[in-house]
Amino acid sequence: MDYSYRVNFELDINSDDMQSLQDAFCKTNDMYIMCVGKIHGQITSFSGSKPEEEYVDANFTPELRREIFDSFVDGVAENVVERFGTEDFLIYRGVAIRDTAGKLLGVWLCLGVDANRIPEDKLLPEGLRITTAEAYEKSIYLIETLTKYYFAEKMKSHALRQELSEEKNIEKEIEYKLRKNEIMTDILRLMESDSPFSKTSEDILRESGKYIDCTHTALLQIDESSISADMICEWVAEDAESLKDKFQAVPTVELPFMNGKPYTISSNAALPELFEVFFAKYGIKAGIFLPININDATAMYLCFLSVDKERQWSVDDLRFANDVKRILHTILIKKITTNSLASSYNALEAILRNAGYGVVVADLNDNTLLYTNDTFSRMFENEIDRIAIEEIIFDKRYDLPELNGYSANGSGKWFDISVANIKWVDERDVRLITFYDTTDLRIYQKKVEKQAQEDILTGLYNRQACEKDIAMEYHVATTLNKMFAVLMIDLDDFASVNEGLGYQVGDDLLEYIAHSINDISFIKGKCYRVGGDEFAVLVDHENYENLDFIIKRIMNLFDNPWTLNGQEYYCTISMGGVKAPADITDSSSILTRLNIALHGAKNKGKNRFEYYNDSSDVFMAEKVKMEQAMRKAVEDGCKEFEVYYQPIMEFVDGVPRCCGAEALVRWNSPEYGLVLPDQFIPQAEHLKLINAIGNHVLIEASKACKHWNDFGHPEYKVNVNLSVVQLRQPDIMDKINEALQLTAIDPKSLTLEVTESLAINDMERMIKILEAIRALGCRVALDDFGTGYSSLNHIRSMPIDTIKIDRAFVSDMGSDHFSEAFVKTIAELADSLDVDVCVEGVEYDKQIDMIGKFSVNLAQGFYFDKPLTRDEFEKRYLQ
Repeated sequence: MDYSYRVNFELDINSDDMQSLQDAFCKTNDMYIMCVGKIHGQITSFSGSKPEEEYVDANFTPELRREIFDSFVDGVAENVVERFGTEDFLIYRGVAIRDTAGKLLGVWLCLGVDANRIPEDKLLPEGLRITTAEAYEKSIYLIETLTKYYFAEKMKSHALRQELSEEKNIEKEIEYKLRKNEIMTDILRLMESDSPFSKTSEDILRESGKYIDCTHTALLQIDESSISADMICEWVAEDAESLKDKFQAVPTVELPFMNGKPYTISSNAALPELFEVFFAKYGIKAGIFLPININDATAMYLCFLSVDKERQWSVDDLRFANDVKRILHTILIKKITTNSLASSYNALEAILRNAGYGVVVADLNDNTLLYTNDTFSRMFENEIDRIAIEEIIFDKRYDLPELNGYSANGSGKWFDISVANIKWVDERDVRLITFYDTTDLRIYQKKVEKQAQEDILTGLYNRQACEKDIAMEYHVATTLNKMFAVLMIDLDDFASVNEGLGYQVGDDLLEYIAHSINDISFIKGKCYRVGGDEFAVLVDHENYENLDFIIKRIMNLFDNPWTLNGQEYYCTISMGGVKAPADITDSSSILTRLNIALHGAKNKGKNRFEYYNDSSDVFMAEKVKMEQAMRKAVEDGCKEFEVYYQPIMEFVDGVPRCCGAEALVRWNSPEYGLVLPDQFIPQAEHLKLINAIGNHVLIEASKACKHWNDFGHPEYKVNVNLSVVQLRQPDIMDKINEALQLTAIDPKSLTLEVTESLAINDMERMIKILEAIRALGCRVALDDFGTGYSSLNHIRSMPIDTIKIDRAFVSDMGSDHFSEAFVKTIAELADSLDVDVCVEGVEYDKQIDMIGKFSVNLAQGFYFDKPLTRDEFEKRYLQ
């Protein structure tokens, strides 16, 4: 399958990935490259300073760039072209970006400055990147190789996503069929009920209504004169009201569907006038109306209704409804012709003949099969399977209602089996057995389980499998009173291999190392890849006596260089080890101790082995423990992370009045108590947990402010901080938009704060993000202003609504003339730009007096109030 269209799409839109690749490449190879797409033109911006950019633009003209780009054509193997400019020391190349079919997607335009050819009197811009012709050619080969593998991986990734999506669809279809079969089996059992027709019908309507997920199911009976109709049975969903009283003696002329024809009407259907009046009268949004005929005349209508709820009926919905109609029809016929056994049997056979599950009715007294449908016959065509399954059918000792996971050895199929004792059509006691073929589901589950526990690159088992095997070995060793060990291996400074030699070499080396370790005697099958460049080895109790030999063999592997494609690569390792059970009471603590031992080895100079011992770094253990607690808190839905609100005051005629609050997160840990942000936010950012925590705070704060706005304070706004990590996520705008949609808060009531240092470090990207935030209607505040290195010109170019002056300047007002001048200058500038100014950290009367002298309209700090829980805030400020 050709996925080039997908790669082309990603090439054009995922400029951040291309930009990161370009920036790193230019920096490490001392040259200049830029990416140009075939569809949308230039994708990446210049990697370098302004003087460098001006020099490159002057010497790499648009005409020369176009000439290089046009040199490439689809389907041709040539991937690199050379062109010449006006200066001998400037080297120009183009590197093609192609899909697997050779179609051109884009081009890397490359420029190098050859140090050996620069004239002595030639003046070049300061900081201009300079290389050599030899190094430049190697760099061109590297970018060609990187590009080829980058887009190959893109295509492979998309293919895997497509395959997974198809597998998930199959799984859903299997689940749907199983659920439908279960419901139909329950309904079929009701066919032999001795209860009155109305009671049996109510049971069927209840089961079918729940399954099809409508608001009402009903039977309407037409009187003998065909003049009116009554609702004789009804099932109503919990959140709906009964229609039964309204459907008594209703004239058939008011029921437009009651003409002997079936109708399936979804909410998006264009209704004829009579149906439009009927639907409006009873609040019906969608309905299925199926006639039940007796002696070629319509006696009843089976109705599936969706009242006050939009509904689009599916083909499966209609099939199910018709199956239910046929069953009700059969029951009705049986009740009418009670003495006609053949009638009931024929109706049963007509319904079950081609059902998607096997059905058997057996008389255990004389060991005979009274009925089998065609599906059962196909399921057990194999003679061995047929004999085995008949032993189960006629075994009176087998009285379990369900047997899941039955394996038919002859055909290799898997079945789930249900058993029930019922009355047969002639009133004798029989056994009803249904068979569901779950083979496809079993195969899919095994495939998913294998993928979930296997590392794609090396073929080794992954961290999940490692943890599972450690837990199992711990259980066995503890039971047998034996010892085992686990080793953790980390490749020292492996990042430099990827950066210096390329990720393909790094991947090849990882694969080579993985198999070399796994092939060591007493290890085979017990080596795991648990991280990017980390491996674990489980030495079970049977091989524990060989532990020293295994450690020595692993360390010896790295005494010599690794040879790949004729090239030698040197690599050392740090390794930690844990012996168990020892004093270990829980297998989950083994990996924690391993990490501590491994860090001990790395901290002592790397290229060494360390066992865990009680004197290992206590700080590291506590850090790991807190990380685990934090991960668990996030996995549990961030419930432990509580949002506090510190009031923000607005000065109206010199009087401070609450106009909202800043949302501040606290970690209320069962183990550590109330943890303040500076004690866990840096760790959360490092572990990438801040995304989930930040999103939780954003949603909770938005919910709170929406409540304030709805209950008497439409002017209140809430400020929410966005971390560096959050803002660097490609889906940050989606998360903000989702919070707005979920909470229904007015976007104008939400202010998002970004720190000054982040904004200045990546000004161009930050401006785009801030503009996008404001485009949603939200406000933007620049937090901690004055602590970074921004100039006043930066403020002019940034799309912001509020400047928050850091508390350091507020605390020094009155004693530091610079702080006073700074606050005054920013306040005057903000006033000219129509931007609000908020001072943080206000604690004393004298600070209030100083603020009053400047154009500052907002303030917050302990002088007004401390951060409060939502309940506390609403008791004080929602009156």
